[in-house]
Amino acid sequence: MNFRNEKRVFVVALNWGLGHICRMIPVIREFQEQNFEVIVGASPGQKHLLEQELPSVRCEEFPHIKIRLQGKRSQILSFTWQIPVFILQIIREHRALKKVIKKYNPLVVISDNCFGLWNRNTYCIFVTHQLNILLPRQLFFMKRAVNFLNKWFIKKFDECWVPDTNSGNIAGKLSEGQTGIKLKYIGILSRFVPQKSEVEARTQKKMILIILSGPEPQRTYLEEIIKKELPRIPGEYSCVALKGKPDSQIRKEFTPWLNYADSQMLEKLVKEAEFIICRSGYSTIMDLLTLGKTALLIPTPGQTEQEYLACRLTKKGWFTTVSQQKFSFPEALRQQHYPESGEKPATLLNKKDQLLAQSIRNLAANLS
Repeated sequence: MNFRNEKRVFVVALNWGLGHICRMIPVIREFQEQNFEVIVGASPGQKHLLEQELPSVRCEEFPHIKIRLQGKRSQILSFTWQIPVFILQIIREHRALKKVIKKYNPLVVISDNCFGLWNRNTYCIFVTHQLNILLPRQLFFMKRAVNFLNKWFIKKFDECWVPDTNSGNIAGKLSEGQTGIKLKYIGILSRFVPQKSEVEARTQKKMILIILSGPEPQRTYLEEIIKKELPRIPGEYSCVALKGKPDSQIRKEFTPWLNYADSQMLEKLVKEAEFIICRSGYSTIMDLLTLGKTALLIPTPGQTEQEYLACRLTKKGWFTTVSQQKFSFPEALRQQHYPESGEKPATLLNKKDQLLAQSIRNLAANLS
């Protein structure tokens, strides 16, 4: 296979909340460190975020999936009904990539959970922590077919990079190895630097940090629940809440509600927080582990992956969890007395960056 000598990489991340594009930030930085030109196929929200985090990166308009999940408790039926939308999106991605390759002729294509970004004429890498997709009990009969398709699509790519330190270390059975797929475990992906100290400066009041994320309308449903619960916060606590909407104008409401915080501000808030409340998205979990912080995890209803991760990591003593329907501030604060660091494996942080950097170095050497 003939590749151009110019070192150029095209990156696309699933437009499902901000987690996927945020965890691509360290990947983009590492490619830049190794003198690659990086082009990102970004949605408007992703582009706005990258303009603040990585202003040197060129963004290219690229079709992204647009799905709005319905229902306040579970999205099982909503997922099922929209399967044709997913299939059409894969076709759109595949066709759009052909145009990108013709225009830019990238050396490598990196796809974070976008199944259509493979091409026989370019080296394509799929990034996912879900080698095994979990389904709710109501759809258990589809498990074999869904995972067959998941593996079939991943095998279309030249490699699969898994953001975990090794098979199933953090993500459990989600990231356990699959035969027939060229796998590389690249360590946890976080835009933050690992913290050695567990002691952080505190404000006069104990701060509660709320981080909202994920697809609509569940993000808004949780925001509404949080707002109703705010009057029940004891007086010794202050509260800061991030809406996770980088393309919105930053403004404050009756409590410090911020639409978005850049990496520097978010890191400061996470370090200073006495208590953190957030979704159990894998990207959020990787950020918290990197910063040595724990949190109360509220899985998105109907997202089996988040429910599994919240349960698994609570059993390991790293986090605690509560369902969205049962959340209340008094109960949450009563249950917050647990170890901040948990029992993280010793290899968790010292492998961060090392595995990723080595993977990119090997890739560049093999394709040169």
